[in-house]
Amino acid sequence: MRDIQSRGRTLESVVQQYMTTVRPMHEEFVEPSKRYADLIIPEGGENRVALDAIIARVEHLLA
Repeated sequence: MRDIQSRGRTLESVVQQYMTTVRPMHEEFVEPSKRYADLIIPEGGENRVALDAIIARVEHLLA
């Protein structure tokens, strides 16, 4: 939506970029690296439970 509203792109161009660039790069680089992650946070910064767990761990390590 940002690209359509802010950058004046069409829905078709956004979908084409996603399918030809974004998704293949995600599949090639991001997905394989997940197996090395100690923690994967679904929904990123919107996941309050996961953020609280990270904060608690950092506070423990600093204590």
